[in-house]
Amino acid sequence: MIGILTGPTATGKTELALTFARRFPKIEIINADSLLVYREMNIGTAKPSRSELDQTPHHLIDVCNPDQIFTAGEFKRAAEATIAEIQGRGKMPLIVGGTGFYLKSLLFGLWKAPAADLELRKKLEENTSTELHQKLSTIDSVAAQRIGLKDRYRLVRALELHQLTGQTPTALQAAVPTEPDPRFRLWVIDRPLEELYRRIEVRTRVMLEQGLIEEYKDLEARFPNARSLQAIGYAQVRDHLAGTLPPGRKIKPGIAGLHEEITLATRQLVKQQRTWFRGLVAKVPESKWFLLEEDQAERRQAFLEEAVESVYKHLT
Repeated sequence: MIGILTGPTATGKTELALTFARRFPKIEIINADSLLVYREMNIGTAKPSRSELDQTPHHLIDVCNPDQIFTAGEFKRAAEATIAEIQGRGKMPLIVGGTGFYLKSLLFGLWKAPAADLELRKKLEENTSTELHQKLSTIDSVAAQRIGLKDRYRLVRALELHQLTGQTPTALQAAVPTEPDPRFRLWVIDRPLEELYRRIEVRTRVMLEQGLIEEYKDLEARFPNARSLQAIGYAQVRDHLAGTLPPGRKIKPGIAGLHEEITLATRQLVKQQRTWFRGLVAKVPESKWFLLEEDQAERRQAFLEEAVESVYKHLT
């Protein structure tokens, strides 16, 4: 069996994973966060520090440049190969991260999608995002609603799949197994909302103090138009530097306003993640949800460590 430690952003997954690795020295961590795969995106992704990375072996961190796309399919292939390699050495893989489409690819697999058609993609790219969304709505309203208007990359890919296969993305998705891979045990950690908001506030402040704005400037200069720089934190820095104000809302001037915008966007992400993880837990038998309340953290963590031990104790 293989553990998956996940949960909303800022819940403390890295810290817990390192705790487990100290308790079970054979553990090696496989990253399942879609931003940690990018080299040089360190501050805005809350990437583990060098000292943390040195504490225990980590995999699938810093594997591509910010202007590249690391798809769920590429993650699954890389993760499966890494799992086999770790187990082949008598070690224990632990999947750690909160990117939903990465986790779904491991637990439920992916449809057999054709490779990208660069000529077709180039033609689709000539459309505006609104036009792409309208085209997808015509052939697959479910997929269009799920993807939304802002995710241009996925809109293009959905239309590309339809033209290459003759099937809608929703139909292709329906062919994916509904039963999760029995090799995995899923552990979702969460915290009370107010506590989580406090952690987000602190993390955002630390990112800004560590040089998030300078990191963005450097990355944007070397990787202009990189899709990864649309991620929360980087996108708000971009708007801050351009003087772009959010529609219909006033913000504080300067760094205080930037801090508030990053915090707000992260809070909104957490709400979306919580809903998604509840749905995932309902689909995965024997999964467990742990609420790490501040005043009960030790007791809750002890329960979680017992769950981890149930998977890994026979391998020590």
